[in-house]
This record gives sequence, C-alpha cells and structure tokens, in this order.
Amino acid sequence: MKETVLEAVIQALETELERQARANVQSNAASAFSASGAEKQRDTTGFEAAHLARGYAQHALELRRQIDELKALTIEDFTGQEIDVGAVVDVDFDGDVDTYMLLNCGGGTEVNVDGTTVTVITPESPLGSKLINNFEAGFVELPSGLEGIILSVY
Repeated sequence: MKETVLEAVIQALETELERQARANVQSNAASAFSASGAEKQRDTTGFEAAHLARGYAQHALELRRQIDELKALTIEDFTGQEIDVGAVVDVDFDGDVDTYMLLNCGGGTEVNVDGTTVTVITPESPLGSKLINNFEAGFVELPSGLEGIILSVY
C-alpha cells in the first residue's frame, strides 16, 4: 500500500506543479500586456503580475525539488520499528482513526488510496514530531491537548 500512497502523493504534487506552471504563464502574459498598456504613472498592474509570476515560478521549482526527492525515496517496512520518514501510521484520536504518511516534503497533501484518506505530515509538524521515533501502541498528545494511540505502523 505504501508504494501506492507514495505514487498518489507524487501525482498530486505533479498536478499542482502543472497548475503552478499554467498560472506562471498567465501571470507573465498579464505582466507583459499590462506594462505596455499602462495608462497612468502609478499603474502597478504589470509590476504586480510580474511579482505573481515570480512567486509561481519559485513555487514550481520547490514542487519539482519535492517530486524528485519523493521519487528517490526508498520504501521501507516499519512494522515493529521506530516510526521514521516513509512510515504509514494509523492513529486513533478519540475513536476517529486517521492514516498518515510521514515524509520530508508534501506536508498537508491528502490522497485517497483504496478508500482510505492518507494525509502527508512532515517531521516538523506537531503530529509528525510526536510520531517520529515512537512505536505502535505508543501514545501521542498534541499541543492542542488532543490525545491519540498509534494503532499500526507499516
């Protein structure tokens, strides 16, 4: 299942990369059009569009780096081991079971695999920092006070 989850996360990031690239093209076009057609001295439309284009381009570069990093990730089985990057973890928070994949990038990405929603978390996130180096049947408490039990690690 982990390979399928990882592939779905990569696909989600690639879809976002395509969206960012389209937005960059549109912003660049708007920048060129607005700069040449400025009617007033203080017309900053072209400048603002160029600023947006730069932001989209930077985000696209970061997404490309994340995709490359995930494609290079070696999948390991963490059953009976400490939780680390690459682990998929089921956590029960007051009767609600949530599934997470711990990765160095892509935090917040949600994918649906075989009817299960898997949320990517990073070691720097509040939950990720509580899960890393923990074990199955371990206890986690978030800064919000929410408590959970680790049901499975794989």
